[in-house]
Amino acid sequence: MEISIYGRINVIYIGKDVLRVIGAPSHICLKINKEMDSFAVMPCEPTEPMAFKIPDDIMLNTRKQMKVTSQSFVIGLLSINGLEFEHTYKISGIYSENNNAVVFNMSDIWVFGEENMGDNK
Repeated sequence: MEISIYGRINVIYIGKDVLRVIGAPSHICLKINKEMDSFAVMPCEPTEPMAFKIPDDIMLNTRKQMKVTSQSFVIGLLSINGLEFEHTYKISGIYSENNNAVVFNMSDIWVFGEENMGDNK
């Protein structure tokens, strides 16, 4: 279960496997911890802060992707973790059954296109 963070354009692409494991909800939220060293993708109500609508046919259409554009979230997350904005990053997540969320730890981030995972800041 992976996400991609495109620092240059302030976009996060969320893999369909992430959406599938949390039940393919109509909306997801990005929740970040106070230290900003991890965040979670979880189902939520449309009225919650940082709620994003999932395209209706995303699971059926192979060409559709879940794209979240949030300049403040991407810039804040990358800068507080000492990451460069011009890179594309990937992070693998872990499913938390208790919270029905996929948790992404920033220490697991790696620069897309480089072989070594973690510590690619």
